[in-house]
Amino acid sequence: METQYFIGIDISKESLNWAVCSANKIILERVSGNDIKSITKTVISLQRQLNVKLESAVFCMEHTGIYHTRLLKYLLSRKALIWLESGSQIKYSMGDVRGKNDVIDAQRIARYAYKNRDEIKLYVPPRAIIDQLDNLLDIRDRLVKVRQICLTALNEQKSCEANKTLTKDTKKYSAHTLKGVETDLLTLEKQIKELIDSDPQLKSLFENITSIPGVGTVTAAKCIVITDEFKKFDNAKQLACHAGVVPFENSSGTSLQSRPKVSKKAHKGIKATLSNCVMSAMRYNTHFKAYYERKLKEGKNKFTVFNAMKNKLVRLIFSLAKQGKKYDENYTYSLV
Repeated sequence: METQYFIGIDISKESLNWAVCSANKIILERVSGNDIKSITKTVISLQRQLNVKLESAVFCMEHTGIYHTRLLKYLLSRKALIWLESGSQIKYSMGDVRGKNDVIDAQRIARYAYKNRDEIKLYVPPRAIIDQLDNLLDIRDRLVKVRQICLTALNEQKSCEANKTLTKDTKKYSAHTLKGVETDLLTLEKQIKELIDSDPQLKSLFENITSIPGVGTVTAAKCIVITDEFKKFDNAKQLACHAGVVPFENSSGTSLQSRPKVSKKAHKGIKATLSNCVMSAMRYNTHFKAYYERKLKEGKNKFTVFNAMKNKLVRLIFSLAKQGKKYDENYTYSLV
């Protein structure tokens, strides 16, 4: 059935703003609560007023973490067409725009969906086990931040012990918290591994990725979640761009000439994790170590080489995941 209506939804914690676009015109707007009862009432109201079936409408929204969970759950139960897009993609596609509020944002999302209707990306929900794995990784990330806060406080007191009473209190409570956090992290990582082992498909994918020297449990799990078991990206370059490790040229005629640089629009979590992996790979992976040393001898900047290695690592992970193969130490991989 041909799509007649493009419904943009701006999502906040407690409310939803709806804007219906048809033929590039906003023809209807609504405001509702962000709860199942209000969502149900609004969708039924839109259907009646527009005299339309859900199959001829696309619901477009930004990815907002957990705030869109109820809306997604309801729309999926109704088998509606859903377009879940990143906020930055919608923002940059609008060009030079001024002003912002929930009503305007809903209109912009609706118009974005209409203008890009030939490139529509319908949302396919991940398997329940992937959602569970994603949640465990989020919890781990928060615990790691807490650990870092405590370590920072301890290190600052050690470097500047002006008041012994303050130092003693900081050590006492920070150390107690650190011990609890470390215990929770170990338990959490064990649960992540057990969850992966419980699913044959996930286990196979995980074993192929972690066969690469330097790639551990957390990196492999994050790659699986971010790529939805490597189904979100068609090729390794797309994943590398998403991770922010692909340098792009920035030049124009003779007035603008600069070295290629990586984009700041990247998934910060996986980019930081890749940095740790490359550090490990330089110690345990002979191919990566040889590549790094060779490039430095050629006079390359060490930060440029380091980023190139992250790029190579992403491509290697993607290749092994897609081919269903394990890393072979005796095989010469393309690290040119």
